[in-house]
Amino acid sequence: MKILKSFGARDLIVIAALAAIGIAIKPVVGPIFKMISTPLGIPGGSFAGGFYMLWLVLAVLIVNKPYAGTLFGILQAIGVLIMGLAGNQGALSLITYTVPGIVVDVLYMLIGHRTRLFTHMVLCALANLAGTLLSAWLFFNHPPLFMALIGALALGSGLIGGVLSCGLYKTLQNMRII
Repeated sequence: MKILKSFGARDLIVIAALAAIGIAIKPVVGPIFKMISTPLGIPGGSFAGGFYMLWLVLAVLIVNKPYAGTLFGILQAIGVLIMGLAGNQGALSLITYTVPGIVVDVLYMLIGHRTRLFTHMVLCALANLAGTLLSAWLFFNHPPLFMALIGALALGSGLIGGVLSCGLYKTLQNMRII
């Protein structure tokens, strides 16, 4: 594919490594967030999603090439399917993991500015919102008022994830890793 040829080996390693980190932390972090969200009747993914989406945002900002987010989402979806971590989503994980990547790709083309906190926060928040609302609509058929509630929670979680993403990005820059 012509799109894949635009990525160098370093780009693909960064995308794959960050996608793998995102998959690896879910079984560790997910139960911690679910201890809080389950008693409140809130889906854990919307609550913890900002923490998961920060890896997507980092990949897009480090690689800085079109379709990096989409590729990240596809790789993560394939990874969760292979590892059996797709939960109740099954093959639809290809959609629910890829759409946030597409959202980040489109927004990043419009916003740019890799080092700005605002960029990290907006990308992470809207990626989490997209993933949360898509999952809520596809799998759970939540009523509109509840979708608005979990959407607001997803935005808040995404803003926090964006702050973490920016901190990690700047740390990697200061250490001259990127």
